[in-house]
Amino acid sequence: MPDKRFDLANIKGPRPMALHLSNALSIWREAPMGARRMMETLDGWHPSLSGDISALHSCVQALGGWDKFLNAVEKKASARSDAVLSGISDYLAHSYTRAESAQEMCMKVGSCELYDFGGDGQPILLVPSLVNPHYVLDLKPGRSIAAYLKSKGFRPFVVKWFDPGAEELGFGLSDYIMKRLMPFLDHIVTVGGGPAPVLGYCMGGTLCTALAARAPDKVSALALVAAPWDFASEIPHAGRRYAHVMADILDRLPDGMPVPVDMLQVFFTSVDPTLTDRKFRKFLGLDKASEAAEFFVALETWANTGAPLPRQAATEVIRGWYMDNAPGRGVWEIDGAPVKLTDVTCPVWIAAPPEDRLVPQESAYAMLEQLPDAICHDPKAGHVGMMVGSKAEAGLWSPLVTWLRAKEVANAA
Repeated sequence: MPDKRFDLANIKGPRPMALHLSNALSIWREAPMGARRMMETLDGWHPSLSGDISALHSCVQALGGWDKFLNAVEKKASARSDAVLSGISDYLAHSYTRAESAQEMCMKVGSCELYDFGGDGQPILLVPSLVNPHYVLDLKPGRSIAAYLKSKGFRPFVVKWFDPGAEELGFGLSDYIMKRLMPFLDHIVTVGGGPAPVLGYCMGGTLCTALAARAPDKVSALALVAAPWDFASEIPHAGRRYAHVMADILDRLPDGMPVPVDMLQVFFTSVDPTLTDRKFRKFLGLDKASEAAEFFVALETWANTGAPLPRQAATEVIRGWYMDNAPGRGVWEIDGAPVKLTDVTCPVWIAAPPEDRLVPQESAYAMLEQLPDAICHDPKAGHVGMMVGSKAEAGLWSPLVTWLRAKEVANAA
């Protein structure tokens, strides 16, 4: 059964609901206003649009005049407003319930848990982001990198962060790495009888990079999937422009209060405020009994679920990463010392697509020049799609297994 620790107030999303509704409905409320403005004047538009605006004026006159055009815009805008509301309603009413793959909790430290997916092969540690739930690594049958790795002869171990407990509420990133990931890594090294491969996704990949730097004798290979490193890349991180706003909000939270889930969701919404409108209107048109609809519900529920983030950890990410670029400048400190990529001595595989709107490919690839043994890979999909989408197996999972097996052979030689 799904873990109820993530069932926050029984809210499926989109979160925060008020923000998403406001964004979606304001788009279509403003459409008739834009049509009226266009009706009144050719002036005031961006110079690059002047030709299009002039051509539209001519078409409107040929089709019956501005009153007819304005009525059509108002009708269409109203229909699209209704469609996004109906799409959200259908999503909330959908009967899909996620079922996890067979797995067993093998270790618990604080509120964090390590789950063993079983098998007799090489153990591999899978680390998700601290922000969204672990189950992007095991979303549903056919959409699970953990299940895929098991089918290919590996023994996946998945980290599940869950809500911070009394101890984790005071955690910074160093605490999560040294007091949670390190014991988990020690466990699978013991199970496998030697160094183990590690895979980190998104923020989890950045944490795993520091883990590998601090324990080079325990990590045999490091796979990083959309792991940000240089936050001052030429193509800016989507959230960088709002980092100062988030930092100001952090400063205003009551002492000791972790960062609420909805505040984190606002950060992600800032990447594309119009996305909710587009995707829920598309969902409305899907056969609700189809795999496509079920996948949408599974992924959307994952994206809107998560745990509060401890204040210190959030501050390190917002101020230390996004604003100060501590990892990219080589001054990000873990366990009392800067993380140096040259300390990562194992082979490294960096997967990052140019289509990623959350982590620019340039940011993830910035590690390549300083890592002693690293290669890059383009999975040909977006930030989440490369992990669970229809192209995930061909674009990410299969190339990853090929690389891991090659490194196993090399290590055995």
